[in-house]
Amino acid sequence: MERDHNINRPEIKQKLMVDRLLGFRYCKPFKYYLYTKFKAPVVSESQRSIFLKKAELMYNQFFGFQERPFKLVPNPAYLYLSKSHEEALAHLQYAVTDGEGFVEITGDVGTGKTLLCRTFLENLGPNVESAYIFNPRMDALDLLKAINDEFGIPSDHDSKKALIDVLNVFLIQKKAAGQRVILLIDEAQNLSKDVLEQIRLLSNLETTKDKLLQIILVGQPELGEILDSYELRQLGQRISLSCRLQALSFDETRQYIAHRIAVAAQKPADIFSTAAVRRIYNFSRGVPRLINIACDRALLTAYGRNRRSVSGGIARIALMELATRGEIRREFMKSDRKSLLPLAAVCAVLAIVLLYQSNIGGLIGYNGSENRAGASPAEVQKSAPPVAENPVADPPEPSLPAVPQAETSRISVTAPELEAALNLQERLISAGDFSHRVAFVNLLKQWRINPDAQTALNEIPGKIKNDMTFFSLAARQNGLTATAVDRDLSRIVALNLPAILKFSHPLDQRPIYGLVVRASSDSMTFIFDENGPPAEASYPEIMEIWSGSGFVFWKNFYNYKPVISFGAPEESIIALKLQLQNAGYNHIKVNGIFDKETQMTIKDIQARWGIPVDGVVGALTQIVLYNETRALEIPHLWESRESSVMPDSGDTLPAGQSD
Repeated sequence: MERDHNINRPEIKQKLMVDRLLGFRYCKPFKYYLYTKFKAPVVSESQRSIFLKKAELMYNQFFGFQERPFKLVPNPAYLYLSKSHEEALAHLQYAVTDGEGFVEITGDVGTGKTLLCRTFLENLGPNVESAYIFNPRMDALDLLKAINDEFGIPSDHDSKKALIDVLNVFLIQKKAAGQRVILLIDEAQNLSKDVLEQIRLLSNLETTKDKLLQIILVGQPELGEILDSYELRQLGQRISLSCRLQALSFDETRQYIAHRIAVAAQKPADIFSTAAVRRIYNFSRGVPRLINIACDRALLTAYGRNRRSVSGGIARIALMELATRGEIRREFMKSDRKSLLPLAAVCAVLAIVLLYQSNIGGLIGYNGSENRAGASPAEVQKSAPPVAENPVADPPEPSLPAVPQAETSRISVTAPELEAALNLQERLISAGDFSHRVAFVNLLKQWRINPDAQTALNEIPGKIKNDMTFFSLAARQNGLTATAVDRDLSRIVALNLPAILKFSHPLDQRPIYGLVVRASSDSMTFIFDENGPPAEASYPEIMEIWSGSGFVFWKNFYNYKPVISFGAPEESIIALKLQLQNAGYNHIKVNGIFDKETQMTIKDIQARWGIPVDGVVGALTQIVLYNETRALEIPHLWESRESSVMPDSGDTLPAGQSD
């Protein structure tokens, strides 16, 4: 449609007026409308309201929407569950069914915390009473009044004791009626330490058997820093569930945009091109609020140009309009011009590697892992690959360390059973119910935790499809911690703990989960169900059919914080030093200071186990520390009770394929 023709027709004039109220300006030389900021025409409020309603109606009809899909309001109908959002929602649901202590949900600005909270509250059952505090900038007395007011109980008292007494009576009544009571505080990073201490005291409202009040704190990342402070260590120790909302990946961003459009149009609609999504992702970095702003502006720009789809060019025009400040605009232009630099860099590195392998690799031989001298466990694996603290990173091609033939007392696979073991393909074809729940029950038996499978895991919501979410909740329920170890079998062997690997059924591709109970220099042994035979497979055979998804489970015996380094809580540092002494590091002085000597000792341990040497005690460092503590009851894949040293082997284990 040529908009510069017949511009004086009444219907075109009305369209111009409506578009101008929306923020468009007609640019005849370019034959389209440019979205820009300028004053709307002077009209009465009633006339403006009519025009705006017409404008939105025309906009929605143009794209086939029932309403605008990218409004900045927390509408639960538009909730998109990314991996981290699904995990957070599962934590909230678990808090309702079996939660004790505090739940902490954190996320950066715009990651969807409030929308998640509202969705959670809207889906609570009739047997749950909830209070939602969303503006917590208040003192302890005002907070107690707000809580009582949300629960619909008297809140006019002027003393904290009177308000708590009223609340306690209410909680006891609800408990007697078989109801659970939840207090959810949004933007909790704004709470003062005095108010947080008062909230901790509320958690003391309990009977001899149960807590009366489940408290959920939602806030920005600084909330975690506040809870980790020394002054609030008592509250921090009561956090039983904690997770953080992450920004979306590129694929999640594409699905997020498609989801919101499908909800608004009540049917799938392919409006944003891949190039447009890529530009929006680069602009927003996966933050949902910024995605909404960018998509809304892109749709308005497309509407002004009479386009029913958003191309990369339209998205760029819209994003340039958003980047109105000079510095932001320059950075946006700079990043846009350099969008191909990462690809060029990858190509250059690849060329160098290929040249190196062709000219030099044949002369000296290629081994993707470093040879580290000396290791108690590093003798265990002189040519073992470095184990990264971030298990998602693609590792170098590793070498498989040899494994002694002695089994641990935990492994319930006898020699006759191994002789009769099916190969992995045969076992998968004969698979029955080899779900992640069955695999986890088998794992608990390796740790000598023997709950009734139906009662132990039934309280975890059955709708959870994400493996990491399920295993995290199931592990927490049984005093364990789940760590994802993807695409690298040698890392699983190095960590020396029972692991669950995910396969696909050879015929119908349904997911199947097997528990690794033993590792040797050339194979692994799996258990798929309680009564069936084990399956033994060589590493090449495993790599052929493994999905690349794996999970290692460990026990945090001393309740360490996720990271211990300078500035960590005094109790954690003392516990760490005591453990180091028990492991034979007698030169360590036991006090609450993470000193240079402690850091160097940690670095030495990290070097010997082949994990990143940074002197910081993270998850993988905690695992190897527990493995070095011989007094602890830990199931292992290859280590006997008498020796922790594996002899060297030249056998190689192929690393997982990269994306």
